[in-house]
Parts: sequence; C-alpha cells; structure tokens
Amino acid sequence: MGCLMIGLLALCAPAATLAGDLKLRLELAWGTDGDAPEGKNLKELDAKGREKLRHFRWKNYWVVKSTPVVLDAKAVQKVALDRCQVDFKTAPDGNVEVKLHSINEAKEAKLVTTLRHSHEALKRGEFLLIAGDDKDKWNDAWFVIIRADP
Repeated sequence: MGCLMIGLLALCAPAATLAGDLKLRLELAWGTDGDAPEGKNLKELDAKGREKLRHFRWKNYWVVKSTPVVLDAKAVQKVALDRCQVDFKTAPDGNVEVKLHSINEAKEAKLVTTLRHSHEALKRGEFLLIAGDDKDKWNDAWFVIIRADP
C-alpha cells in the first residue's frame, strides 16, 4: 500500500511543479495595415511575435496591452484585457486550459472559446494564439497571444 501511495504522489507532483514554474506573457495585439493611432501609447509587437504571425496578412501589429502571468496550479486566474478577459487554469492532465471571454459595456462576460495547450510546448517557445475580426474597424484583427515569459 505504501508503494502505491508513493507512486501516486510521483504522478501528481510533475503537473504541480510545471504549473508553478510557468511564467507566461499575455498580450492583446491589433493587426492592421495602418499606423498606430495618435494619442495612444501602443508598442510594436516584437520580432519573435511578428514571426509567429507571419502567415497573417497585416503589415503592422500593435500591442494594446501586455501583462505577465505566473500560472498557479491550484487556482483559476482571471486577467482583464481591453474588452475581454482570459482565464487560466491547470487542467487535471497538466495542460493549460485557457478561456477567452468577451466583455460588454455592462461588464458582463460571455465565453468565446476554451482551448488547451501543453506546458512543455509553451516552455519550448510555442505560442497560443486566439484571433478574431475587429468589430470596430473593417479589415483589422485582434490577437490574444500567450507565450512563455523568460
């Protein structure tokens, strides 16, 4: 019985250790062929981010908001962006579960999508991208970018 308990603890420990060590960067980016609007303090998306978005058609990618997230293995973390919220949770299989919610004017959250991604893939430099049309400006797009934060 003692060996069985030790075996179960060994199986559970890696997911908790991975999650606690995983530092992420969450970015809301705007894809456009135009310039950054005047009066807004937007930074250009870095070269690594632009490389990951190279398959999309826009010339410019502006970071609207960027925030670090340290993944907690035991709690759901909610991060507010411009007009959306991203919830992070470590799934029972050790992967990252990400829920994207849109936020309306009344501050009500509506689930848009739920995705799962591997901790190890994020640590290796893979990005998790969620994209959609910009409802305020035709021919533009928004991107939620999740990546490991060194």
